[in-house]
Amino acid sequence: MILDKLSVLIPAYNPDEKQLRGILASLNRQMTEFPNVEIVIVDDGSDIPPLYVGEYKGIVYARQPNCGEPVARNTLLSLARGEWFTFIDCDDEISDDYLSVVIGNMREGYDWVSYNWTCDGSRSAALQNKETLMINCAVWAYSFKNGVQGNELFNINLRLGCDTDWLPRVLKHEHKHKHDDRVIYNYRWDGNDNSLCHKKLRGEIR
Repeated sequence: MILDKLSVLIPAYNPDEKQLRGILASLNRQMTEFPNVEIVIVDDGSDIPPLYVGEYKGIVYARQPNCGEPVARNTLLSLARGEWFTFIDCDDEISDDYLSVVIGNMREGYDWVSYNWTCDGSRSAALQNKETLMINCAVWAYSFKNGVQGNELFNINLRLGCDTDWLPRVLKHEHKHKHDDRVIYNYRWDGNDNSLCHKKLRGEIR
């Protein structure tokens, strides 16, 4: 029996309050149609815990010592109780039809689905192609049936690239999958100086 139970998984470390509130507000508006969605937030040892997340519906909040993004994502996977799950980075943006698109696809029985996305709102910069196996290196460009990941966890020894390490171990040709060319996600680059990629470019992490 399908209950439209989707777990939206959000790792957070010193998140920008405006950006995270924007994601949560958008999800809550969309949850009017999909009330069984749960929003799972793992606070990876933020200097100031984002306790304001408790103001929103459907929140499952857990705080852990700062261990890095791969550990936070593994914790999120362990907490997900939905039939399906997606990842959202706390400093990005989602479309107004994010839940309806994801849940609509998963209702059709897919094991995983990939999606188009934008970077700073520029559609032409980030269109996917039609080859649905490993067409993107970011987990937020997919939705997954819970369980398709098996026992595969994110590599806790990787500061960067944990997506590209995990995805090939999870995405399989024999799984029922598709590519949906609708844009449901916006990756924020400009002004997002707290991201791991920006820190890597500045030489702050190796």
